[in-house]
Amino acid sequence: MSRINVLDQKTANAIKAGEVIERPVSVVKELVDNSIDACATSVKIEFDNGGISLIRVSDNGFGMDREDAEKCFLLNATSKIKTIDDIYDLTTQGFRGEALASIAACSDITVVTKMEDMKTGTCIEYEDGRLKGISEVAADTGTVVTVKNLFANIPARYKFLKRDATESMYICSLVEKLAIINPQVAFKLIKDGKQILSTPGNGNMKDAIYAIYGKELTASLVEINYELDGIKIKGFAANPSYVRGNRGMQYVYVNDRPIKSAVATAAIDEAYKASVMKHKYPVCVLCIYIPAGGVDVNVHPQKAEVKFSDDSIIFRLVLHGIRNAVFAQESVVLSAPSVEKPVAEATPVATAVSKPHTLGSRQPERSTYTQADAGATDNLLRILSEFKPDVSKIENEDKPEEPEEENIIEEPATDRSDIDELYASEFVGFLFSTYIIMQSDHDVFLVDQHAAHERVLYERFGKKREAMDETQRSVQELLIPQIIDLSTADMSFVTDNIDRFKQFGFDVDIAGDRQVALRAVPIATKAEDRLKKMSKPEVFFTQVLEDLKRETPAKSQMWISLIQTTACKAAIKAHDVITKEEALSLISQLHECNDPYHCAHGRPTFIKIPETDMEKRFKRIV
Repeated sequence: MSRINVLDQKTANAIKAGEVIERPVSVVKELVDNSIDACATSVKIEFDNGGISLIRVSDNGFGMDREDAEKCFLLNATSKIKTIDDIYDLTTQGFRGEALASIAACSDITVVTKMEDMKTGTCIEYEDGRLKGISEVAADTGTVVTVKNLFANIPARYKFLKRDATESMYICSLVEKLAIINPQVAFKLIKDGKQILSTPGNGNMKDAIYAIYGKELTASLVEINYELDGIKIKGFAANPSYVRGNRGMQYVYVNDRPIKSAVATAAIDEAYKASVMKHKYPVCVLCIYIPAGGVDVNVHPQKAEVKFSDDSIIFRLVLHGIRNAVFAQESVVLSAPSVEKPVAEATPVATAVSKPHTLGSRQPERSTYTQADAGATDNLLRILSEFKPDVSKIENEDKPEEPEEENIIEEPATDRSDIDELYASEFVGFLFSTYIIMQSDHDVFLVDQHAAHERVLYERFGKKREAMDETQRSVQELLIPQIIDLSTADMSFVTDNIDRFKQFGFDVDIAGDRQVALRAVPIATKAEDRLKKMSKPEVFFTQVLEDLKRETPAKSQMWISLIQTTACKAAIKAHDVITKEEALSLISQLHECNDPYHCAHGRPTFIKIPETDMEKRFKRIV
């Protein structure tokens, strides 16, 4: 009995679609790549409901005649390559036609296209992977591709899609990246019938960045233009004072293709190591241009990752490209590095000076960059061949490694013996400016000051707002509304969730195409305010926004996620120096919590070490 089956074309196409089309943003990427390869100078992207119900990409490129329009839906049909050798010398973004067969297998798709010298265009329609019709139509020069009902015929794929707001954010982020690297193209992005992005298409990358991110970010950028061993890097990097809470705005392109690169990421970190606080990430747009023989773009189905023939050159290129540009004002000019000196002999590039600070006026650690031992970091390259960064770790390092739990404030814990004992204990001191040491008759307690305060604020913020009167509302009205520039993706997220933000205490209004006016933020009560004063309201708002974007919560969970994230950002941090009185006040407030044992994310707020455990460790008892 035969076990080998020859799949029908529909099934084979659906499998092929899974390799290329993972979600709506994959469709947008393939279609826009085609538009760029068709030499379009104007590209309009429209989508509804996160791209699930509608995606339409219109361009003014050179279009196709009827014969090519029919061929482009065939598997393995492409205008980009002829032989296998062409695969290793790609200069185009995509393989025009390869993706259309995959898209047609998982949606309803219509293509209208016309070449400049033709009187009429061609319209081709596919439904559920089958050709519906071909006709002549009136059309402008270029191509319009309309995709509807994505994954309607593949429910297994559809169920893995995220909320519309999340899928929308993915599309917006992609279009931002493509608009930056293609400044010669005028992009328009229309979401649910409203235009949310427009770039000039004048060929100036900085103008494209300004159109997407606004004046403040653009003003922080320094131009990069550096070459090493025949490989070039161009683009922009922000000065060290302009940083974000994650890597979301560190863009890397190779031969005008947006990619992820662990080597480039490591080099960015090394370049700014002496000047940026830990867990802060500077903005940069890095465009690497390398001969085709030095890079393989075929190691990923969506070509999101590449393989370099020599990682060490890329590392040095990015490292010194950034340093020569960003730190030029400090008269630091670095040349191509030497790797003769052993790593063990390396000396620090920077000296970090950390000063004590009081609660509510936390001072950041400041670093100074010196030329004397700048070459010391180059010794890292000596072991670069052994340096194999975990890409998944880099992509996820900003996400808190904390257990998932149902973050709902419930009835008070039934067993409160430990918290009662802690409350009655005597203050001993602090450990590492992070843990409060308390002692009872027979036990020692270590209280995590951040986790404890996070729990206090979480329960305070979690009270039903309708149950509070105006004197109890934990909201700080701003005397002057703060205007905040947002990226297209951020603006999309805020717009989709603006009612939730307002309900919780972020009084925010739409002020422009990519601007919001922040009028109020949630804060602690006056009693708690002496424990933690807010940082700049606009910084606080963007921090909360960045955390929520990492994994967009369902609308039913938005309230809880806002409480959780805000409590975490507002709480005192590890290494914040607080007084004995503030520590005792914090423990007193923790004692009043319904669940004094866990922070908002589920971590313990304190641990208890019995005296007998220490006696056993010291062999005083057996």
